[in-house]
Amino acid sequence: MTKRNSLSVKKVSVLLSMVLIMALLAACGANDKANNGGNGNSSNDSSNGGSNGAVGSEEQVEIRFSWWGSQGRHDRTLKAIELFEQKYPNIKIKPEYSSWDGYWEKLSTQVAAGNAPDIMQMSILYIKEYSERDVLGDMNPYAGTELGIADLNADVLANQGTINGKLTGIPVADNASVLLVNKEIFNQAGVELPAVDSTWEELLIKSRELKGAVGNNVYGVFDASSSLEAFMYYLFSKGDTLYADNRLGYWDENLKNWLEMWEAARTEGIVPPANITAAALPLSNADPNKDALLKGQVAIMGPTWIGSFPAYETVMTENVDMISYPHAEQTGSVLQTAMFLSTSAKSKHPKEAALFIDFMVNSLEAADVLETERGLPENKKVREYLEPKFTERDKKMITMLEHVSQSQPAWYDAGPKGAGEVTSLFEQVLQKHQFGKATADEVVAEFRTEGDKIFAKNNN
Repeated sequence: MTKRNSLSVKKVSVLLSMVLIMALLAACGANDKANNGGNGNSSNDSSNGGSNGAVGSEEQVEIRFSWWGSQGRHDRTLKAIELFEQKYPNIKIKPEYSSWDGYWEKLSTQVAAGNAPDIMQMSILYIKEYSERDVLGDMNPYAGTELGIADLNADVLANQGTINGKLTGIPVADNASVLLVNKEIFNQAGVELPAVDSTWEELLIKSRELKGAVGNNVYGVFDASSSLEAFMYYLFSKGDTLYADNRLGYWDENLKNWLEMWEAARTEGIVPPANITAAALPLSNADPNKDALLKGQVAIMGPTWIGSFPAYETVMTENVDMISYPHAEQTGSVLQTAMFLSTSAKSKHPKEAALFIDFMVNSLEAADVLETERGLPENKKVREYLEPKFTERDKKMITMLEHVSQSQPAWYDAGPKGAGEVTSLFEQVLQKHQFGKATADEVVAEFRTEGDKIFAKNNN
C-alpha cells in the first residue's frame, strides 16, 4: 500500500521544549503560601493590560458561559463566576455546563440555531473548524485593553489561538497527552506498574498478566482502536502523520497494523470486548465517575491529557497515576494547549465577554479558586503565584509535562476543516471492525475513501 500526500511529523524543537521546561520549573515549589484569598488582586491589578472597572456604562448585561468537565470543575468555576459578578455587579454570567460527551452535541445544536453561548470552552480538536465557520469571535480588538495577553505564551497565541488572522482562542493551560493507570488493580493483582515509557506491546503484556491474576471481568488496557486521536498518536510514534495537504496523509499499512494489534488483543480476551468499549464514555475530560477506569473494568485507559488528571485524582486519590502515551521509534505523546476560552462571533456583548475571559485567565482571584483544575495555568504570573500552593499532584503534573517536553514530541494536529466529521466517521467505521462486521482491509479502504471525500467537500 502507498502513502498519500505523506509528510514527516514536525518535531517540537529543543529550544521550544527548553522554554516550556524553564517556565514550568519556575512553578515547582513548596506548599501553602497564598491562602489569603489573593489579597484582592486581579489581572487589572497585576499589569496584565486589563481594563479597570466594568466595560462602558453600568447597563445590566447577561452573558452565557458554557464549559465541559467533572463536578469538581463545575464547582470551582461557579465560585469564580461569583467572584467576577461581585467585582462587576452589572455583568451577570449564566452558566451552562456538562460532561465532555454531551458538550459538543449541544454546542453544535446551539450554533445551528444561531444561539451559541457568548463564551465557550473550546478544544484544540475543534477550534480551527469553528473558527473557519465564523462561529468564534475575533478578540484582537480587545487584546491589551479588556483582555490582557502580555503574560500568555506568544507562540501559542500565534500558532494555535489565532486562525486566519483572528484571535479566536485564549489558551487556559499547558498540556500533554498521557495514559491513566488504575494502581489499585495492579496492586491487587501483584503485578508491577507499567514503565512511564512503554510500548503498546509491553502494555498488552501487562494486560495479559493482569488477566491471569484478576479473572475475566477486569482488563489491562482499554480498546482505543476506534479513537482517531489515539491513532494519530500511534502514527506519530511511527514517524507518520495523520493529515497532509487537507487530506488523510498516513501510510495505509499503519492503519492496518493498528487494527490487527487490537483485533488480536480482543480475540485473546486481554482488552474489553466491543460491547464494553462501545458503552464507555470518551476519556478525555469526561466525568471520571462514569468511565471504565474508575469502575475497575480496566487498569490502563486513554488517551487523555495531563489537565484531566486532577479530576481523576480527586475521585481516585492515590490509586491513579499517569504514563506517557506508548512509543515506537519515537514518543507518541504530544504537546498542546489544554483548552481555550472563545467568544461567539454573534455575541451582543463581546467586550464584557473579553473581560470575563481576562478574569478567568489572568486574575489572581480566579486562580485562588480554579488552581490547577483545568491544568497548569498558561499565564506565567498566575503559575508563579500558585507555586506555594502546589500539591504533590500538581508537582506530578509538572514532572510529566517536563518529561514529555524532553522527548521530542509532536504538536497536536487539529487537522483540516472537516476534521470533526472525520473523527466521527473513524469511530463509526472502526466499530464495524470491533464487532467483527468488517475486515481490516475493508476498514482501511472505507475510511480512506470516505474521509478524503469529507475533506474535499470542506476544503475546496
